[in-house]
Amino acid sequence: MATSTPVQQRPRSGRRPARASVAAAATALVPAAALAVLYWAAVLTSRGQTAENALHAAASGRSVADGVGWLQPLFGVEQSLRPVHLLAGLAALTAVGLLSGRGRLRRTVQGVGVALGTLGVTEVLKHVVLERPDLGAVYGPYANSLPSGHTAAVLGLALGLLLVVPRVLRLPVALAGAFAAGSMAAFVVDDGWHRVSDVLASALVGASVLCLALALPSPARRRPGRLLALATGVPVLSALALVVTYTGPVAGFRTGVAAGAAVVAATVLLAARAVPREPGRRG
Repeated sequence: MATSTPVQQRPRSGRRPARASVAAAATALVPAAALAVLYWAAVLTSRGQTAENALHAAASGRSVADGVGWLQPLFGVEQSLRPVHLLAGLAALTAVGLLSGRGRLRRTVQGVGVALGTLGVTEVLKHVVLERPDLGAVYGPYANSLPSGHTAAVLGLALGLLLVVPRVLRLPVALAGAFAAGSMAAFVVDDGWHRVSDVLASALVGASVLCLALALPSPARRRPGRLLALATGVPVLSALALVVTYTGPVAGFRTGVAAGAAVVAATVLLAARAVPREPGRRG
């Protein structure tokens, strides 16, 4: 009686996970490319500078008391924030990550990396890489202000927290983070600290940094569709924000404040959907 030879199973190749990581990392190129387009349109063209400076001029000389309605008390809080508060936020993020259970060290490093990466890339771009040339605009100093560091600081902390908190807390953290980051974006535009494109650029930086972080090897199951939604959604929303701010029947300063804040807040919400179901765990 003939016996069948058992078929030996080949060891699983690491190519598939590697390809998935490369594909996930590639999504970071989408918001990065959108940032380059935004910088060109808003800063490197005279038409873009003129449109943005006109809105920026409307905020000059305004005080916190002139803030947007019910946001006035919140704007007072935003104005009082200092670097020590950022350090406190990083300390809280680290503590939450280290107490979050299995995989806590990896999650903590990832979360802190996203927070620092979002702010760090923003500051390097603003102070080292990018410039605001004199294109004959009629208003304002020509020091570069894109992206917004204040917006990036709050946004980065919100994105970092999403990576370290347990799944049960992700929704409330996402809502709180969206509110905090969006209100900071509204404040810096409303109070004349930044132009609308500056806060949109911060959102694009945050989306790109988070996409890179989620491409790192992890036992958690990726959500490719939702990661792509984050990578493409933030650029699309940024483009829409510019359109409604500078064209159409509702164009104007108030629209710019609201549109910039909405895009930054939406970045946090899209990020919450893109984060793996249970970072550091399977299933």
